[in-house]
Amino acid sequence: MNPDSISDAYRNRWTLLVYYGLRASILIAAGVFAYEGDWASVISTILVFVLMSAPSALKYRYRFYLPFALDLGIVTFIFLTLFLGHLANFYDYIPLWDKFVHFQSGLILGVTGFVLVYTLNEQESIHLDLSPGFISFFAVTFSLAIGVVWEAIEFAADAVVGLSWQNSNMDTMWDLIADGTGAVIVSVIGYFWMYRQARLPFTPRLFRLFRKKDSPAL
Repeated sequence: MNPDSISDAYRNRWTLLVYYGLRASILIAAGVFAYEGDWASVISTILVFVLMSAPSALKYRYRFYLPFALDLGIVTFIFLTLFLGHLANFYDYIPLWDKFVHFQSGLILGVTGFVLVYTLNEQESIHLDLSPGFISFFAVTFSLAIGVVWEAIEFAADAVVGLSWQNSNMDTMWDLIADGTGAVIVSVIGYFWMYRQARLPFTPRLFRLFRKKDSPAL
């Protein structure tokens, strides 16, 4: 396994256009908010931009393993939740936007859990021999665990600060079901991917549309 080639897989002009385009749109929005004198939204937008830039900054600062496809997924998730969801009020105007975002978080967290264990499983110095079924099961439980922690944070914020992130227990359960559904989809595909002895860690099938065969990474 070549970690460098895996880390840069699916990195091409189209995915980079999305990757940097989302960040550019955040900065443009900050400029619009500043022009309108909405300084609270300016500060919020800048914080969103910082969060979007944090994974890649930490990757190069501390040299930890972060595939480009997963980095792009994180950036997209932050854009959909914090920018479109909260600043653009998609949560209020678009039905089931919250469930869509939780479903996407399940996909991303499932991929994260899958990549973490798969990477350890492929390291010759660690001598692990985990089955595809165990790794897929871990990906589901990892995603659900993070989802539960997030719901607990929302509950605490509502109780202490007086926010309204959680509307009801039913809303919380549907959020977790959406998280789990995304994680299960990732794990099922990842299981058959590993079962067929694929050498690359799992990345979303969507990125296959942008990948050029036998083309060097940009």
